[in-house]
Amino acid sequence: MPAQIKKYKAAAVHAEPGWFDLELAVQKTIHWINEAGKAGCKLVAFPEVWIPGYPYWMWKINYQQSLPFLKRYRQNSLPSDSNEMRRIRAAARENGIYVSLGYSEIDMATLHLAQVLISPTGDILNHRRKIKPTHVERLIFGDGAGDTFEPVVDTDIGRIGQLNCWENLNPFLKAYAASLGEQVHVAAWPIYPDKTTLQYPDPYTNISDGNSDIVSPAYAIETGTFVLAPFQRISQEGVAKNTPPGVEVETPDRYNGHTRIFGPDGALLAKPDKDFEGLVLVDVSPHSHYPKTPPPLLTPIPPPPNRSTSTKPTSPKPSPTSAVTTCARTLCASSSTPVAKNSSPTPTRTATSAPTVPWSESAWRRR
Repeated sequence: MPAQIKKYKAAAVHAEPGWFDLELAVQKTIHWINEAGKAGCKLVAFPEVWIPGYPYWMWKINYQQSLPFLKRYRQNSLPSDSNEMRRIRAAARENGIYVSLGYSEIDMATLHLAQVLISPTGDILNHRRKIKPTHVERLIFGDGAGDTFEPVVDTDIGRIGQLNCWENLNPFLKAYAASLGEQVHVAAWPIYPDKTTLQYPDPYTNISDGNSDIVSPAYAIETGTFVLAPFQRISQEGVAKNTPPGVEVETPDRYNGHTRIFGPDGALLAKPDKDFEGLVLVDVSPHSHYPKTPPPLLTPIPPPPNRSTSTKPTSPKPSPTSAVTTCARTLCASSSTPVAKNSSPTPTRTATSAPTVPWSESAWRRR
């Protein structure tokens, strides 16, 4: 259905999760939903696995060091059918707001990088799982499947899409979301260090700068969508919680300030300072990127003018048919089998201009 609300305020959450603490994580989630509601937002977007925080420690420690972290992380992951999720849904209903929530979902014995889109009535409109965890994420998370694959939902504020982390680089997932007419995209990112930590052969896409300032605007340009790209942030206390004994504790500055919001043309609309914690706000108009004066799909091109000024008679060029026939007779001159002369006349072609096709919104772009 076409968006019923043509312009509204949306928010990307740029805040610290409740590390390894499901109850604290739920309280923080409800807090930011309430804050978005007070700000008059119709949509609030959380980062990837906001509950109970992205396990960035798995990229920096060995298997033995990871086991205590993995146990606590699993114990504080969120079941989709739980009282904690019902409390979050109730907060969405009380504030009349759409909520895009990223969380570590525990389903029986498996964890998933999951996202839900919650409606202003508290209903879950979409539940999806990251189709393939990235690299060492497979130590912790299982794969998504076909029944949790759909990325786009049609709502009264536009068609809202969601993808997790490196899914935003996947050309097939982008093309699929675009084919569904996506208008507002939530590119949920985890917590990343900046380029000062980059060491060969680590790729540039494995740091915050590449994803916040290249991948996210590229998605906006390629799909013509508003892109909300929320990142997590971390405090010095949070770094300590994510660092095993005997390992040097990093500074949190390199992890903060990477949330972005981009317009459908890739223009940067909003970004936070490194020390900012809160909601990054933007006004969204799902149809604002349509051209005001749509061009025709085809422009008639007149035939070129006759530029010949010479009065010298020119000998007529042989038609393609007669040239082929002559060539065939020459090649077969030594053969006893006669070659029949092609007597069919050369067809006459008349130059015509391209027809004018009337413009229609559905033909220009289906939104």
